[in-house]
Amino acid sequence: MKKRIESAIRTVLDNLGEGWFIILEEPTDEKFVQFAYDEDTGLIFDLPFQALDEDELARARQVLGEVGVGDETASVFDAPDGEKVGEQRSFNTLVGRDVDRAVDLVHRVFTYVYGFDDTTRFNVTISC
Repeated sequence: MKKRIESAIRTVLDNLGEGWFIILEEPTDEKFVQFAYDEDTGLIFDLPFQALDEDELARARQVLGEVGVGDETASVFDAPDGEKVGEQRSFNTLVGRDVDRAVDLVHRVFTYVYGFDDTTRFNVTISC
């Protein structure tokens, strides 16, 4: 699992696509982790609260908190430059170009939060 995560992360970093994002998702349960990519800052880890049930949220707070990842609130808009229609909470942290940290965060979520084992297959979507 870690090698596939690392490969996906390196693909984004090697191609340096401004505004790219990557979603790593287990297709059966549709559990996922995502990253955005910004040329100035690098990778940004994001795990939205709505992707988690109550038990997963508690586990995420524990295992991500152990590595200094807290939760943030961001505004949701109805369109670019549109009106604010709500807020979204998520676990967020700047990863930059630190592939090892990115792999560790995804592995923590997939194994400790979602309960998948290292043989679990998952899809990787990279969009620009």
